[in-house]
Amino acid sequence: MNYGDADTRTNAGQGRPGDMRELKGMFASRALRLPKQLEQIALVALARPDLVAFGSARSIALACAVSPTTVARFATALGFNDFRDLKAFFQQHLRNARMISASP
Repeated sequence: MNYGDADTRTNAGQGRPGDMRELKGMFASRALRLPKQLEQIALVALARPDLVAFGSARSIALACAVSPTTVARFATALGFNDFRDLKAFFQQHLRNARMISASP
């Protein structure tokens, strides 16, 4: 899917991140360039992964002051197939984090 110039085709050819550590690394290294609205979603998503894991596109959009369509664009910009794929990624992250914190 082509959104225009290279700045909006943020993760073209890179594929989706394998885990949250890789996603955070993409943001930290600036390997992933995001337009301002998508960057706002990224900040909220990293601070509140539960919101992305269990919220709707609308609830995330309200928390980020963007449109639900922008939330869907965020998912594809990161290399996910769609918003549901992004949610599943965040749900898996929370499951993994819970398993680690529950182990003796």
